[in-house]
Amino acid sequence: MIKKCGYVALLGRPNAGKSTFLNAVLGTKLAVVSNKPQTTRNKILGVFTEADSQALLLDTPGIHKTQGLPKMNQVMNKVAWSVLSDADLVCYLIDVTQGWSNEDALWLESILKKFENKLLLLATKTDKVKIEEVEQGRLNILNRFQDLFEGIKASGELKCQLIGDQPQLISSKRPEEITSIRQFILSQMPQGEWLYGEDDLTDRPQRFVCAEIIREQIFRQLGQELPYKIAVVIDLFEHKNNVTNISATVIVDRDSQKGIVIGKRGSRLKSIGTEARISLEKHLDKKVFLELFVKVKPGWTENINMLSEFADLQEPSDSK
Repeated sequence: MIKKCGYVALLGRPNAGKSTFLNAVLGTKLAVVSNKPQTTRNKILGVFTEADSQALLLDTPGIHKTQGLPKMNQVMNKVAWSVLSDADLVCYLIDVTQGWSNEDALWLESILKKFENKLLLLATKTDKVKIEEVEQGRLNILNRFQDLFEGIKASGELKCQLIGDQPQLISSKRPEEITSIRQFILSQMPQGEWLYGEDDLTDRPQRFVCAEIIREQIFRQLGQELPYKIAVVIDLFEHKNNVTNISATVIVDRDSQKGIVIGKRGSRLKSIGTEARISLEKHLDKKVFLELFVKVKPGWTENINMLSEFADLQEPSDSK
């Protein structure tokens, strides 16, 4: 059997649906999902293997302008761009409910001119709008992209290979569409030995995934109350007597944020812990005992050492 294996970079603006798409393709929860931009901070590898082919999907932070934002956002942008050097296929996602933007034009121009990848456009979240609005959104994205593509091609600066003549419409909530795009992605993988085992899901340790599951619950419960200056660190992770014991610390930037996370008489932290434990038990498929604590680390989002310690976020050495 001739094997195929390749990297697939998932890129796009914040909240374009990259993490939801990754989870749908894998058929399991791996990346944090919320309706708030900048939820994903790290490069997360998801492994999908079927028959003779293996696709290594790289979920990334949303590409965004970082002027005036914390060091954390600048590093996140560099992480997103760094995956392009490895990618055999770039899937650029555009939220059809938001449509084409100047930022999409800027990022896609850079991709088309600087990287020798295959490029596939995906118009996401099609389940959230009416059929006629989906078609209108697709045509808008198609026309704007074609103008950009033809201009770069005419200038002789084009490096990317465009796959397909129009954006693929996709809803991560429709299994038949995910099955179709999954098979297409596998068909684009180059010949090569698998880099991971047939049953591998990710290169991330369980501690990282569990920290992300807890952080997701914080995002969901706190809504707009808490800024993005929050991290989760796993202090204890052990299996004992058919129970997984997890102790984690929620890192915040200010004392006022600590009070928001804990809530009146600890009610908010208790609620976060309860819901996070339920999600962790589903992920680990066993009973979980979870303890949560909150600590204040002023300025952690501006300190590269604390970004690495608390958010597992390192600045790529050879990024854009």
